[in-house]
Amino acid sequence: MPAGEPPPLVAAEWLAGHLSEPHIRLVHVSVDSEAYYRAHLPGAIYVDLHVDLARSGTRPETGSAKRTYLVPTREEVAESLASWGVVPGQSIVFYDDEGQNRHAIRGYWLLRLYGFPRARLHVLDGGLTVWQAQGRPTERAAVKPRRVQATEPLGDMDGSLIATADEVLEWSRQAAEAGGPARILDVRTIDEFLGKDVRAARGGRIANSRHRAFSDFVAPDGRLRTAAEALAILEGTGVKPEDLRATYCQGGVRAALVWFVLAELAGLTQVRNYAGSWEEWGNRPDLPVEA
Repeated sequence: MPAGEPPPLVAAEWLAGHLSEPHIRLVHVSVDSEAYYRAHLPGAIYVDLHVDLARSGTRPETGSAKRTYLVPTREEVAESLASWGVVPGQSIVFYDDEGQNRHAIRGYWLLRLYGFPRARLHVLDGGLTVWQAQGRPTERAAVKPRRVQATEPLGDMDGSLIATADEVLEWSRQAAEAGGPARILDVRTIDEFLGKDVRAARGGRIANSRHRAFSDFVAPDGRLRTAAEALAILEGTGVKPEDLRATYCQGGVRAALVWFVLAELAGLTQVRNYAGSWEEWGNRPDLPVEA
């Protein structure tokens, strides 16, 4: 980006003034291609959450359980960047149509995970909802990106952004000690947290986790809560900001949104996204469940 790089979260007003600039690749993330064809920002390409940003399959630790939010490999992410037409030095602005920006932020987190430069990754605050509410232009015709050969080089997973099950288990044990710190934040629905809505072999929650729905970190108009509001919400949940270590949900998508608000906006850089989330934890009989 030119001098005066924008922050990770950009406003519609800023993006409207930069839409035509060639150093920006605008990415519309969705689970429904029809939503993209009904309306998308001018010049935006379509990316399917379940094709490029999350993979289906099984893993040895969870046996035959079908999982739908597996983290793509570095090679798979590099292939996605090539198919999106992202060239070295280009910036990416993610947004989505109905995911309250959790789908867009999954893309942001995934690229950050593999070392894509933070200064050139952005999320449109409020996504398509706020863009349209402001009366800004949209298109219907699909934008077909030209595949490129050279893309931004990626690295190994950044362990400061993703939590493992073993780490979460240790944080759960720390919280169980007398006066122990609350380390884990469950951002699913209350029914998932209580074990009434079962989405794995077992229902319930990670022991000693605290609950706060991810949607509480999104304002009614679709924009993300400010850093000050987010920290107040966290403290109101009984978690000291300095104690928190991980967010989790079903597959690391809702959790990525809360990670983004707390780590990227509010500066709690010790917080990680437990991307395996309940898809892993609830399907592993060796991990303790509280219900």
